[in-house]
Order: sequence, then C-alpha cells, then structure tokens
Amino acid sequence: MPRTTSVRGPVLWDVHDGVLTIELNRVREMNILDVPTRKRILAILRRHEEDDGVKCAVIAARGDVFSAGADLNFLFGLRGSRTHAYAKFVRQFLDYVENYPKPTIGVVNGLAVGGGVELLMALDIIIATPESRFGQTELKVGLVPGGGGTQRLPRSIGLRKATEMVFTGGLVSAQEAYEWGLVNRVVPRESILHETEKLCEKLKSMNPSNLRLVKELMNKGTRMSLADALIMESDAYTAVLDSPEAKAAIRAFLKGKKKG
Repeated sequence: MPRTTSVRGPVLWDVHDGVLTIELNRVREMNILDVPTRKRILAILRRHEEDDGVKCAVIAARGDVFSAGADLNFLFGLRGSRTHAYAKFVRQFLDYVENYPKPTIGVVNGLAVGGGVELLMALDIIIATPESRFGQTELKVGLVPGGGGTQRLPRSIGLRKATEMVFTGGLVSAQEAYEWGLVNRVVPRESILHETEKLCEKLKSMNPSNLRLVKELMNKGTRMSLADALIMESDAYTAVLDSPEAKAAIRAFLKGKKKG
C-alpha cells in the first residue's frame, strides 16, 4: 500500500507496507503523555482501526526518553470533577489501546516511567534496547499509579516484583524487565528497527481475524476464572474450526506439506 505520513506535531504517524507507526515527538518535554497527546494517539489508532491494509501498529518515541508519563503541571491544577474526568479518560484511553483489534508493539529506546510504562503495558509486545530503563515512579511525586500500575503490572510480572517496583519507585534495567516478563525482547539500538520490522512481517502473515480473536480471548481470559476462560476458548475454537476459512487453510497447509 502507498506510504501515508504525518511529519509534524507532537505525535507523528506513518503507514507503510501494512504497518502503522506512531511516534511521540515532544523530545524537550520528555514525551509526556498529556491529554492532547493521548487524544492524538487515539485519533490515529481509530483512523486505522477498520483499515484492512493496516496489519500491525507500532508505538515508539523520538529522543532518549520513551515517555516520562503524565504532565505534572496539569495534574497539579486539577480539582473535583475535573480530576474524576481525567482519571476516567486515562482508563478509557488505555482500555482502548489494550483492546485494539490489531497487534500492537511498543519500541523503547531509553527511559519509560509512570504513565509511559502504563502505556507500554497496554500493548501486546514490547521491544527495548539495552539502555532502556523502566519505573513506576508515582509514589515519588506524591501520587499513586492511575493507569494500570497496580493492576496490569502485577499481572505482567507477578505481585512481588510489581510491589518492589511501585513501592520503591526505582528504575529497572532492560535486562531485568526482560527477565521479569515486562519486556519481550532486548536488542541492540542499531538492530531495533530491523527486529521490529521482522516481527511485524510475522504478524502480517497471520490470519487477521484469528489474530484478533486470539488477542480478545487472551485479554478477556486474564480477568476470568480458568474454568470460564477455557469454556470461552473452546467455544471460539469450535466456531473457527467449523468455518470454511479454517478448512481451506488446513487443506492448503496439508497440500503444501505433501509437496515438501
């Protein structure tokens, strides 16, 4: 498909060869996730949600900071109903990102703290450079996590490690993040673009409907009992297995295997 792109503004985006790339572009402000930035990300994702030509979405950032999280100056001025509205918006923003119908990849080349980590946790796969650092630092500034730091983080890395991260507000190295399960891969800075492209190519080769269904099953299943989740999975498996598309795919695979 032809390349389309936005080359100016606090959030850049580009569509090329089936991949939507979104880049935070407020380097001087450490790529803070203020309300306009989050709304811009939402608008870009929604614009391409039903675009069959887009198979994968990547979120990255310019500079050496993926994101320093929320805009503290803005938070300081919130009161009453505005505070409630902001917290609700953050939750809805991250819920939408987490449940985006296409696979999502976060690319981290530097520091990610607070809301930056919470945004990453709403993505499906995270690739980082060895220089990257991660922190859930809200307690250090008199706050508590409000975008999944006390909920998605324990589900990602376990309660003990999450407790340590949130309680201390300290930074975790890329290697530690990988060992704990927060990050999928750690690759050299000079290779991260290539590795991201290779991963996108693998994802693009999958049946998009099945990929979307698997993502939905996994996200929903983590919030259900194992017994209920297994029933949900079995029902979905039955529906897919009984479909003409699945039969055609199986037939093609078996035919190709015989030729090989």
